[in-house]
Amino acid sequence: MTFSIARKEFQDTWRDGRFRWAAVIVLALLGVSFLLARQQVEHQRKEREEATKMERDNWLNQGRKNAHAAAHYGVYVFKFVSPMSVFERWMQPFVGSTVYLEAHRQNQAAFLPAQDSTSMRRFGDLTAAACLQLLLPLLIILFAFGTLAGERESGTLRQVLSLGVRPASLVFGKALGLGGALAALLVPVAAGGIYAFSGISGMDTATDESWLRLALMACAYLLYLGTILAISLTVSALAPTSRSALSILLVFWAVNAVLAPRLASDLAQWSHPMPKLAELDAKLLEARKQALNSHNPNSPAMKEFIEKHRDASGKLPPNFRVLLMEESERQTNEVYEKHFGGIWDRLEAQDEVVTWAGLAAPLLGLRSASVALAGTDFTHHRHFSIAAEDHRREFIRMLNNSHGASGRELWEKLPPFRYQPPSLSKAVSVAMPGLTILCLWLAGGCAALYFASRRLKPS
Repeated sequence: MTFSIARKEFQDTWRDGRFRWAAVIVLALLGVSFLLARQQVEHQRKEREEATKMERDNWLNQGRKNAHAAAHYGVYVFKFVSPMSVFERWMQPFVGSTVYLEAHRQNQAAFLPAQDSTSMRRFGDLTAAACLQLLLPLLIILFAFGTLAGERESGTLRQVLSLGVRPASLVFGKALGLGGALAALLVPVAAGGIYAFSGISGMDTATDESWLRLALMACAYLLYLGTILAISLTVSALAPTSRSALSILLVFWAVNAVLAPRLASDLAQWSHPMPKLAELDAKLLEARKQALNSHNPNSPAMKEFIEKHRDASGKLPPNFRVLLMEESERQTNEVYEKHFGGIWDRLEAQDEVVTWAGLAAPLLGLRSASVALAGTDFTHHRHFSIAAEDHRREFIRMLNNSHGASGRELWEKLPPFRYQPPSLSKAVSVAMPGLTILCLWLAGGCAALYFASRRLKPS
């Protein structure tokens, strides 16, 4: 009986001209988003490759100079472009893509893509993730709200139940039918996504791992859409009229898609406030004044360091200059680690608040899992920034220990920056809270739908 009802619901849905037109619109938007995203990722990849080669050539051809002068000359390193950003860009346009590495200073990633965008950026990007997160749930609501409430109004529900059809069979048959229609709609979506992704899947990462990320992301979206379907049918089963069911579901969609993300962001900022930039700069400046500075021979820290390394005759060791620069770098690193590390930790804490706010709105749980698997979240950005900083320290250490050597032979000994993104296991661990929240929402939605079915009566 359940499958017969599912088959009829599937056929009725696909025969509905409104559904076909809505499906065409959603598919068109998704197709455009895939096309634009692929072109954009390919463009970013080429820019990164060209910039990396140019920067390496500049470094090798800087001529003969003092090694410490070369350390201040510095190098630029460029952020990895995740191939998964064809689906989910999230933070990518709003965090820096380039880091300048130099002696005595840690620089944050700069050159934000959003800075070069027009004012239309404020309306958001047309991405596959946005369509699946916002438009497809709205489509589900528009075709599910009257599934049971409409039949109750027309008297069809009473007739069907009077014939001995079990309420649970009726409800879950309709759920399967609508779910089947949605699955049929998602087939071309999946095909378009695979096409957009296949051409760049091997870019800077393991192909197999990229496909696994894609598969897990698809599972996350299925959990989310299944939740929306279960909630929509539950409301349709309990609401006295189709109008009231539609009103309730539209309010739910607005809270989930618009209000909850904003409130969660405000809650995160309130619970873990960020210091003002001027305050941070002032603290950094004061801390750097207290630290050893090889360019300030009159500072108390410098005088203390000199006296510490004098021997009994008052002479300094032959490698004093190397020791001085290494200690100066070490103390400067401690200053930046203390202050920037605190900033990183606060941002991660804010992300955790937003993720667990997904217990009140499933979209937040989905976004947390989606961006983690796509590699466009804060965790992946922090990983890149730390890798760039580690490269800077090794780069400066090698120059400090060059013992006066200079020229192209020395420059060639310094390896170029090679970034390895976090592994799949790391991405899954970050995405796990969001996936757990989605599973809880789906389980709760199915349970609510079951209990709603038990309230259906023939009269």
